[in-house]
Amino acid sequence: MNTLSYGLLALLSANSLSGYELTQNIKPLWRAGHSQIYPLLMSMEQQGYITFKLIEQTDKPDKKEYSITKAGLEQLRQWVETTAEPPVLRDELHFKLYSLWLSNPEEAKDLLLKRAEFCKSELERYKVLLKANEVLRDERGETRELKATTFGRYLLIHKRVLDMESSIQFCEWALEELESNQ
Repeated sequence: MNTLSYGLLALLSANSLSGYELTQNIKPLWRAGHSQIYPLLMSMEQQGYITFKLIEQTDKPDKKEYSITKAGLEQLRQWVETTAEPPVLRDELHFKLYSLWLSNPEEAKDLLLKRAEFCKSELERYKVLLKANEVLRDERGETRELKATTFGRYLLIHKRVLDMESSIQFCEWALEELESNQ
């Protein structure tokens, strides 16, 4: 099992989802496409970690809706309790910043403005997700506690909010640095 497999189990621990829905829901968390996800789903089904129900559709091809099994939940629980690997830092902007001296001032500013704009858009999206998670928490009658199925999601979305706020702050600071050094 690789990290993406555990990510899929994590998503399925909250809800049954189709392969397409898994692909869409994993996007904010991990870069993966259909070509990676579907073979993993087949493998996890063969290992007994997930099952699927075939949903017949008249206007579209039939789809599989995947659910986690008890064995899958146990596998996920064991993995959650192991130490996480150090984060992989992979951001094209870092190399561009390192080589920014090759850019003209207007292009350098544009690079930072576009990143800040992207982060502001993501920040708004994560705020909507936080509210949706609160609604789900209330629907399930949960509170903010470790055993609540929505608690980890709450922490993760809040982390992403803080990441976006920090990135926006950085872009604003870097733009000020560019302005003051011209």
